[in-house]
Amino acid sequence: MEDKSAILTLMKGSAIESESYLLRPFKTSDAELWQTWDIDPEVQAFMPEPFNEPRDIEEQSTYIKECEIDDEGYFWSIQTITGITIGTVALTEFNKYHGVANLGIVIGDKNYWGKGVATEVITAVVDHSFAYLNIFTISAEVEEGNIPMLKALERVGFKQDGLFESARVKNGKRINVHHFSIVKR
Repeated sequence: MEDKSAILTLMKGSAIESESYLLRPFKTSDAELWQTWDIDPEVQAFMPEPFNEPRDIEEQSTYIKECEIDDEGYFWSIQTITGITIGTVALTEFNKYHGVANLGIVIGDKNYWGKGVATEVITAVVDHSFAYLNIFTISAEVEEGNIPMLKALERVGFKQDGLFESARVKNGKRINVHHFSIVKR
């Protein structure tokens, strides 16, 4: 009988390839890019937290190390085939018993917005997760107004299965959050 925890440990550091992107484990050098993305109001517009304060490079490096040992998450940087790091994607709150996880993605390099990156990357993560990570259901939350992400999730096959009314505060106003999921078939 196969040891599933050994498979999960092996896959934790695995890269995922799509046609145009390589999803690879975080590197220490990613921290400098994150510093830029974390304080860019356009990049942060639909993130669940309030706008970030600048972090020093040591704090970012510590976060990378925490992600490496987080047994409830899988974290990748999104890199173009030509080697440019343009964002991050993660599966968090992974529950091995139930086979569920939450998806989060940030395309930090605005030169790649509107070019289908999210659709291709989410497709690759979903396919990999269903094939290798013993995940049965992947969920995602999308803040009201984030139309590009709503469309990307729908193109991949996610279905909206809930609406959390007034679930977050943005710019001093309560906003709705759409809940989506995709189930392994």
